[in-house]
Amino acid sequence: MFRYNYAPLESPSTDIRLVTILPGKFDDPIRIKITHARLDPPVQDDKPKRLSVKEIRESLPEDCLVYETIEGRVLFNILNEDGKWYSSWSHPDPSFPRERYDRADQKDEQSQSELKYEALSYVWGSSRRRKTAIVETLEKNMGFKAKFRTRRLRITRNLAGAIRHLRYEDDYRTMWIDAICINQRDAGERSEQVQRMSLIFSLASRVVAWLGPRSSSSSLAFSKLDHLGRQMEFTKDLWLISSPDSDQPDWFKGAVPLPYETDVWHAISELSLGDWFTRLWVVQEIHLGSADSILKCGHDEILWSLFRRAILCIIDKQEGVPEATTDRIGRLRDMCRDIGANLFESTLYNFHDRSCEDDRDRIYGLMNFAPPQIATHIQVDYTISAAEVFKQVFLACTKQQKRLAQLPLCGIRHSTSTSLEWPTWVPNWSQPIYITSHPNRGFCTSGISASRAIRMNRDRLEVTALYFSTVSWVGSQINANEFSDFVKTYKRIELNQAQESQYPTGGTYQTAWLQVLTLSRDGDRFLEANYPTLAELSEAVATAETDEAVANGKVSTWYKNIIISWINKCYLFSTQNGYVGMISGVPQQGDKVFVILGCDVPMLLRPTTTGEYKVIGDCYGMLHGIMYGEAILGPIPRPWKVVILREEDWRHRAHYWKVNIDDESIEEKSTEDPRLEQIPIPPEWEPIEWERTRADPLNCKKFRNRDTGEVINSDPRLFPEALEARGVPLRTITLI
Repeated sequence: MFRYNYAPLESPSTDIRLVTILPGKFDDPIRIKITHARLDPPVQDDKPKRLSVKEIRESLPEDCLVYETIEGRVLFNILNEDGKWYSSWSHPDPSFPRERYDRADQKDEQSQSELKYEALSYVWGSSRRRKTAIVETLEKNMGFKAKFRTRRLRITRNLAGAIRHLRYEDDYRTMWIDAICINQRDAGERSEQVQRMSLIFSLASRVVAWLGPRSSSSSLAFSKLDHLGRQMEFTKDLWLISSPDSDQPDWFKGAVPLPYETDVWHAISELSLGDWFTRLWVVQEIHLGSADSILKCGHDEILWSLFRRAILCIIDKQEGVPEATTDRIGRLRDMCRDIGANLFESTLYNFHDRSCEDDRDRIYGLMNFAPPQIATHIQVDYTISAAEVFKQVFLACTKQQKRLAQLPLCGIRHSTSTSLEWPTWVPNWSQPIYITSHPNRGFCTSGISASRAIRMNRDRLEVTALYFSTVSWVGSQINANEFSDFVKTYKRIELNQAQESQYPTGGTYQTAWLQVLTLSRDGDRFLEANYPTLAELSEAVATAETDEAVANGKVSTWYKNIIISWINKCYLFSTQNGYVGMISGVPQQGDKVFVILGCDVPMLLRPTTTGEYKVIGDCYGMLHGIMYGEAILGPIPRPWKVVILREEDWRHRAHYWKVNIDDESIEEKSTEDPRLEQIPIPPEWEPIEWERTRADPLNCKKFRNRDTGEVINSDPRLFPEALEARGVPLRTITLI
């Protein structure tokens, strides 16, 4: 039998291939047909659009809350006469038009596609010992009638196993399967088809995620997760709420343990270890699918929506879950949440360490999570190197956002050198990325300023920055496996440093080092997080070696574990002007700390003999020092203080509270920086009202030019020329 040869798509930008799995028993040879079809975007109907959650909220009484679930449904939480909350799919006002908030009874957008097919999400598996699929094809020869022929197509063993489990005994099944429907030998076609991946998966009737053959415990895991997932809803702003259809209305609560035996926890743990959960492409594939999308293990199935809710519920449990289970399913947290609302750089970071065959797919496999304004600047091209793809994405995001949001993800870090192919200002997504602080922590070291980055050539980037100081002392690497290691690290600093002397911004070095070691994730700053206060941390550290019970009462096990993960393998350092900091990387004496316009955190740079700089990484430079624009705007004026709050889009940002000095009551709350109140906005610019989109940077405000109509997303009072006019010594530096 001859090998199957792909007929070229008439129009790779509009056409796709579909594979029809012919009926057969489980052990029968695999027989398929491959056809070409046109796949067009759906035509938008003229039905009234569903109101936004914000608009719906305006129609509600005070005793009712409204949320949007991760599946996109609107959920109401209503306070009844007994003072108890209950959830409902119905607006509390029965006269309120249901079609304005609930589209569940209407057909999904996917059904508007004329093509009816399912899309398969799976792990390719080893290319060794491939299996044969028999392709039935109608071949036309010049001058002869078309004849049915059979051709062989080699597929991986894992795909062959999936097809056998998916095949119907008495009916055809039409699917889109990448290994079959894309000519993998044609780089041009592959690029075109990957660019259309969003359309292919979103227009499928559903996505079928193949986890592999049934195991001895997979049925038990599916059964328990199915039931658990029906007890709650998970909202886009990260709340677990009892489902209106729940028969166990308290199971959603973190403090309520689940009544599972050891065998159930073992089954769930084993299921989460499957290869499918480690792959990069599958994240995008399952999230693009319809509400009917499923996970399939052998012949067992579970709705993806129920699975993700159940996993998020287990992760949220405060007790009763075995540590081994928590560790294993914890890595599924980001995958199960609403990824579409994330900042794109956060999505790239969260999933960059997942497995894929081609490093270019670390971008292409997540590109459909990029805001359209950024995605339009990223062209799928398998003829260029991974390094060029990563540069392309860095520059596309920088151009659109006017920020250097990916710069904190760059740098030499723990290496002594970098490949010439990889400029240190470009994230190497093919390697583990060690950052000092997660980008969504409310820092705004350069205020709401725009980047003036210019790409000088393919490997050099010119940025505008303020030199802050030079590293003068470097500590040894922190090895922290338990809380006692944290305590020892802190007390070692206490012995070696003048702890009672005053820190440059006020307070003692003792407090400064404690804030550095916790990245200031304390209850004094993060008011809505379950973090201990600085006073509680100080007492816990002081008593940890003599009275463990007191220490445990001040700091939870959960918090101890996360601060250990933050500081492990990091280095502490101090600078010539007396500031202290920490970096996930190897600093050296002589490294320079810069505040770069358009970058939310301080960056540690290493000067070269040519006067250019290599990026070492992002560094945490003590909260009261430079993390909130102090280097370019001066200190926060008393009696104001910075607090970090989660806003409606669930991202942390700096807020400013005016505190009464006498009784510490809050006199005023503002999102506006009090340091800018005395600086007039240039007369040609005016602040405007605006709606935040996913394309906007984390720290952002909009201003319009009165003369030209130009709209910018940064504060004109922080333009380089404005800062220099106020005496801020900016300079232009080149990163290599």
